[in-house]
Amino acid sequence: GPKLSPRDQKIASMAMVVSSLVLAGVYLVLTKIYRSAPAVQALGYGSAPMIWFVYEQTAYLRKRPLFTQILVAAAGVGGLYLFMFGTCVLASKL
Repeated sequence: GPKLSPRDQKIASMAMVVSSLVLAGVYLVLTKIYRSAPAVQALGYGSAPMIWFVYEQTAYLRKRPLFTQILVAAAGVGGLYLFMFGTCVLASKL
């Protein structure tokens, strides 16, 4: 991959920390409300790859407009969530 400056590494790391805190908070709230529903399980299982994806997109799309970064990251995280949700629903049927 491209060489990242210390500033770019800090920005990507902060985005990763913030996204991990948001995902953890959402997971805790949804677990409290819905218990072990497949949608909540999908969020739990997919949170680690989602955090990595946010870091990668923040680091490698740093020269793109902020809207593009957010759009690509949201689409990737959404696709990953849908995949994990489908996997959890399928696993609950077995």
